[in-house]
Amino acid sequence: MVTARLLSTAEEASATGTADQAPLATEIGTQLRRILGTADFAASTRSGRFLAYIVERTLAGEARLLKQYSIATEALGRGPGFDPDRDPLVRLEAGKLRRNLDGYYANQGAGDPVRISVPRGSYVPTFERVSSMRPDAGVALLGTLAPTRLLVVQTSGLGPEAALFSLGLTEQLTVELARYPDLSVAPAIPILPEGSSPASLGLSTKARFVVTSSARQSGRRLRAVLKLHDLQANAIIWTDSFDGPPDATATIEAQDAIARRVSAEIADFHGVICRLLAFESVSGEADRVWTPHVAIQRHRYLTRITNEQVYRLARADLETGVRRAPYSAMMWAALAHTAFTGNCLGFDDDVDFLQSADRHTQRAMELDQGCAYAHVAAATIAMYRRDLVGALEVCERLAAGNAHAPSTRLSAGFFRSLAGDWETGAQLMAQALAVIRHPPGWAFRATFLNAYRQRDYLGALNELQTYPAGEQFTPSLLRAAAFGQLGRSEEAALAIAEVRRKWPAFPRFADRYFRYLSGVDALSEHLREGLRKAGLED
Repeated sequence: MVTARLLSTAEEASATGTADQAPLATEIGTQLRRILGTADFAASTRSGRFLAYIVERTLAGEARLLKQYSIATEALGRGPGFDPDRDPLVRLEAGKLRRNLDGYYANQGAGDPVRISVPRGSYVPTFERVSSMRPDAGVALLGTLAPTRLLVVQTSGLGPEAALFSLGLTEQLTVELARYPDLSVAPAIPILPEGSSPASLGLSTKARFVVTSSARQSGRRLRAVLKLHDLQANAIIWTDSFDGPPDATATIEAQDAIARRVSAEIADFHGVICRLLAFESVSGEADRVWTPHVAIQRHRYLTRITNEQVYRLARADLETGVRRAPYSAMMWAALAHTAFTGNCLGFDDDVDFLQSADRHTQRAMELDQGCAYAHVAAATIAMYRRDLVGALEVCERLAAGNAHAPSTRLSAGFFRSLAGDWETGAQLMAQALAVIRHPPGWAFRATFLNAYRQRDYLGALNELQTYPAGEQFTPSLLRAAAFGQLGRSEEAALAIAEVRRKWPAFPRFADRYFRYLSGVDALSEHLREGLRKAGLED
């Protein structure tokens, strides 16, 4: 808790900038308590003690005393014999503190009104009023609600067994949702307090999204109804119902299965919330100021809508991101994947794009070995280098992160397929696609190639029927190869015309593209054979 004397408004303006930008000391104190309420900054952690100490001393007008010795002996538990020249504790913990702050403001703190930072090369914190940096704030509620924070509430249970079932489901749903690192899950509320509403509870916890769980009972039958509320839109954006187990001995198994399915549908990388946030990130971009949250979401939009305009937007945001949030593993991994993909698709032609993507991926791994997207980038690079054994090893590590997540299974299955393990890859992808309601187009690249490699060209064409193409040229290219193998020249010519319209530079980037398309050279050559039959010479 901040116990030191509070600076006057004039003093704060002098310490942190102009008076209209400087937050009041009371606001800084509130923000500090909010941060210390999270797991990474709890009082039992060094980051929490470090942050509380330097903020309190700064608010007390003692910023000049913030040296390694005072921090080590007064905040981090070192004795009076501490020697900063021999013991790097404070420097290491300062780096960890900066990473934790970047992570906090990129996720649950994205909508907080005050930003606390610790500039590199100093232990004196700075304080900024976020509303001054983003005066538009998009929608009024964006300054109040954290965009990735979610609350689970049990609203009702009609019947004694229904009430117990709904309570257990609420608890398990919180467990499953917490497996998804993109969301900040507030402590569940086991029953809706009298006089409260999901909206009022969401606002009190700064959660933009609220999941309500209710159940009803008819005889021995139970039915659970779950709804996802978007408080910013004042709307229910997803809902589903599930029947409970016919046998009371299977209650826990049923709660686990329902919670896992609901979490996958709303919290997964390809789920309802991520799709909504990604779309919002590119809506009205001219009026939106850069934030880590927006940068990551624009990258996610790129993974679904691959065109040069979105690529330019995403890459610029991510390059800003690695400068402004250098300890965010996801930022480095997303930049690696974006720049690599853009070079393979001809949007850029960087001389060292492969080495650069590798460095960025290794940086992400260094910051967070559990970063799923760093594994996706690593697998993509391994495939391009024809290191198929390495790609399969990355798939194993990827699957270990959150085996129940559909996006994990989809990515692992995709890379396994393109590395030549078609049987296992196809099984994993089928399991994922059975859950993902709006799958990304790249998934059908693998299902097409699986049929094409077996010379089932009609089956391959059928896979493209569900490939959301937009202005992507890949579906047209694959369609031309299949039509070429079937000898359907008129349809092949139309597909080739689409390729030339969407990607005039194809001949220049063909070799790079086919290396990116599949990890198996024989399959790439098989595709090129189909294209030559169709009349497309690269």
